[in-house]
Amino acid sequence: MVIIFIIEHSLFQKVSLLDINEEIGNNAISELEIKYESSSSRLLFIKCDVTNEIEFEDSFKKTIEKFGKINIVVNNAGIMSKYLTSWELAIDLNYKAVVRGTILGLKYIENQVDKNSAVINVASIVGLSNTILPMYQSTKRAVIEFTKCIGCPFNSKATGNNVRVMAICPGATFDGFENNIEGKKALEQEIEELITSGEEIPNPNRKLIIQSTDYYKAAFLHVMKNGKNGEIWIAENEEPPRLTHFSTQY
Repeated sequence: MVIIFIIEHSLFQKVSLLDINEEIGNNAISELEIKYESSSSRLLFIKCDVTNEIEFEDSFKKTIEKFGKINIVVNNAGIMSKYLTSWELAIDLNYKAVVRGTILGLKYIENQVDKNSAVINVASIVGLSNTILPMYQSTKRAVIEFTKCIGCPFNSKATGNNVRVMAICPGATFDGFENNIEGKKALEQEIEELITSGEEIPNPNRKLIIQSTDYYKAAFLHVMKNGKNGEIWIAENEEPPRLTHFSTQY
């Protein structure tokens, strides 16, 4: 799902959700209406295949037609394919759609220095790991590298881009385990195996804790408030969000 925020008075006041699954999208809108006591006039669902260039851009136009502007674009759509299953779709959805969503964000967000505006690409902690998931890991790593590069000072200056482009690498994030400790432990073990099985020498101190969506929401707001163009943030194990640091020396 791609999420578009429109901000009024420094708060997310209007939200546009884009998804190929109409039932999921409409349910999400209903949940937002109930949880935040929000009027349907402030929420919009658009059925959209983000791998379709025309549909994707039309969704931006429909959002602006309803709300007048766009402040934040969150490129969150993706699939986790095991091994080489659905490898072409993984590239189209996990990487190409993120690139296209970023380009559309830079096209339709007002180009000014503004802490309330950004394109945030959702990568994954898997993109920074040595996993046994070749397509998921490589496409998420590609999102990280794309975000770093398009947001670097040279490219920002060369293109005249003032809109921040950042990425978040979340760890395992699920709700519904409050009363299912055994189920949570089993899923944590399964995910840890997927993430670490590609390592020649697994880190014995590697920690993996399933975190709640409430934690991820707080991490997202932290990145929106503090993040700079081209930065990659890690949000895992319900720890404070932290910046990644990459070596550029070879």
